[in-house]
Amino acid sequence: MTATLDRTPSSMERQSEKVPMSQLLRRVGAADRTAFAVLYDAASGQVRGQAQAALSAGEAVDAVVAATFLQIWWLAPLYNPDESDAPAWISAIAAARIADRRRHTVPAPSADDADAQRRPPWSDLSGAHDETVAVVLAGLLGRHRWQKAF
Repeated sequence: MTATLDRTPSSMERQSEKVPMSQLLRRVGAADRTAFAVLYDAASGQVRGQAQAALSAGEAVDAVVAATFLQIWWLAPLYNPDESDAPAWISAIAAARIADRRRHTVPAPSADDADAQRRPPWSDLSGAHDETVAVVLAGLLGRHRWQKAF
């Protein structure tokens, strides 16, 4: 799979050079934000589809996409194209974030749920965490949070 890359973030829409996703990951591993934005644009649909197939809530899907790409940013220096192709590597990270989301999602309490009545209000801070992740991702992508980075 290839994506298009130009070193100037302002001209992202007019990319002319085809770059393999593995090369983008290497550039992301060197903290290249332009490459990260191009990789995000090329692979976020794949991650979103994977999350939508596994989760039901739209908000959770957005959070998984954002968390996946933050982890890609952090782990890109460790990416080895000899061990995995880029789409499979990205998919594995997304699968881990989906599993985390399922594990840490607190079910909505029902009116007769005694456990929910005893649960402290801070037991599910996923909303605050999701917003923080989204803001950090938007910063890495050079996009404003309110422009919906994902």
